[in-house]
Amino acid sequence: MKTKQFITTIAITTMLFSCASSERVITNDGKIYEIKGDSFYNDGKDVTNELSGLEKEKIKSSLAKQIQAREEAAEKQERIEESLEELRKREKELKQQQKTLENKIESREEAREQFFEIKEDLEEVKAEYQQLKNKNELSAKEEAKWQKRLNKLEEKLKKAELKINN
Repeated sequence: MKTKQFITTIAITTMLFSCASSERVITNDGKIYEIKGDSFYNDGKDVTNELSGLEKEKIKSSLAKQIQAREEAAEKQERIEESLEELRKREKELKQQQKTLENKIESREEAREQFFEIKEDLEEVKAEYQQLKNKNELSAKEEAKWQKRLNKLEEKLKKAELKINN
């Protein structure tokens, strides 16, 4: 892995020097060099001939380290951005799940309220039916109508109960 990075760094450094691009390098002794192609400048003056081969290599090495650090920082930034995007997607999924759950809870609550309304209606109708039956005020035809009405309400109640449980 380190060999691959080193080769990549050398290749990039070589390209930078050959493409006549300009890079600034600060050495350990605090001098600032600008490198354009194979030329070295200090305070705008060409100092290529004044530098020894070892000094040039140190400056090039510093530049390579600087470039490698930039690349690593860019890679880290990219990984961070990818992670952030992944987190955003996950957050969106979780919000959708939360919304779905809230809708389900609301729907169940509405079904529960409807269940109790139907149950109350059924109890009132049963009480009214019982009163009329006890007074013997129902004909056979009316009895059938009341039974039909009670059966419908009981069916509605069963459906409402199923809605709550699902």
